Amino acid sequence: MIINNRMSTILNAVVHLYITNAEPVSSEMIVSYYGLAISTATVRNDLQLLEKYGFLKKPHTSAGRIPTDKGYRFYVDQLMEKEIVHLTEEEKQDIKEHYKIARDYNEIMKVTSVLISRLTQNLGVVLAPNMIKDTLKDIHFVTLNNQRILATLVTNSGLFFQKMMRVNCDISEENLEAISQIIKKEFYGKSLEVVNDEMLNQIYHYYFKYQTLDSIWNLIENCFDFTEEETKIFFGNRSYILKQPEFKEIERLNYLFDFIEEEDNLIKIIKKSIFNKQIDIIIGSELGQEIMENCSVITRQYLLKGKLRGAISVLGPTRMNYSKSVSVLDFISHQLSEILSE
Repeated sequence: MIINNRMSTILNAVVHLYITNAEPVSSEMIVSYYGLAISTATVRNDLQLLEKYGFLKKPHTSAGRIPTDKGYRFYVDQLMEKEIVHLTEEEKQDIKEHYKIARDYNEIMKVTSVLISRLTQNLGVVLAPNMIKDTLKDIHFVTLNNQRILATLVTNSGLFFQKMMRVNCDISEENLEAISQIIKKEFYGKSLEVVNDEMLNQIYHYYFKYQTLDSIWNLIENCFDFTEEETKIFFGNRSYILKQPEFKEIERLNYLFDFIEEEDNLIKIIKKSIFNKQIDIIIGSELGQEIMENCSVITRQYLLKGKLRGAISVLGPTRMNYSKSVSVLDFISHQLSEILSE
C-alpha cells in the first residue's frame, strides 16, 4: 500500500504528537497543532484509511489513534530523514567535555552509555571493543595504598585497559618492574586470548622459582583474566525507563529489566544489527521477543582506526524520539571513534 502525500503528512503528525504527549491522537489535535488547511472530517477519513492499512491503531474504541510498528517503520524509512533533530552546540560541547576527563577504557565506555541515556531520555547501551582479539603492546604497574596495584595493559590497536588488584603482601617497585618486563618479553605481540594459565604458570616458575610469593602469581594471573571481557556491555541510567508511561506496570517493567539483565539477550540483538548497516533501527515486533514488543532498539557502529570494533545503542519504547536518538548516536559514534583511535 502506497499512501499519498497528505496521508504521509497526517501519519507524520500522529507520530510526532504521540511521541511528545504519549496520548492517542485525534483529528482535532492534528488540525489544531499543525494548522492544516483541511477539515477535521478529511483528516478523520485519512486516519481511518491509515488504520485500515495497518499504519495506525486505536488503543480502545473511544480514543484517538497511535502508530503501529508498521507506522513507525514507514516514518523511520520514509519521513524521518527530512527532519533529523540535530544536536545543539551546547549538547555537542557537553559530550566533548565528558570525554576529556574519561581516559580509562572502562570509564570511556561508561561515560558513553551515560551520555546516551541522558541525551535520549532512554537506556544507553555500549558494546565494548573485544580486547581479547588484540595483541599485547605494553604493560606497567603502579603501587597504590593498602596493598593495591593498578595494572595498565595497552594493545596493538591503541586500547588500554586498567585493572585494580589486591595482593596479600608488599611487592617492591623493582619486582613490579621486573614482572612487567618479563610479561612484555614473553607476550609482546601475542594475542591476549592465547595467554592461558599453563603459559603463565611456566613463566612464574621459570622466573620466580626461588620465591614463594603467591601474590606474584596472582598478579600475573589476574592481568590476563579476560574471560569476562570477551563481550562486555555497558548500561547507562536505567531510571529513564521508569519515567516512560509504557512501563508504568511494575510486572511489565520487571520482565523488561530481567531481559536486560540477561546481557546475552541484548548482545545478540546488537551484534545482529551491527553487521547489517552503519545504523540500524529495530521496532517492536521486529525484535522477535514478546517482552520487547513495546520497545525499539537503535544501534550505531563505531570504529577503531577505521575498523569496526563495537556498537552503541538506545533502548526505549516504540514511542521514542527516533530523530533525536539517531542524531545522538551519530555524533557520539564519531567522538568515540576519534578517542579510541588517538
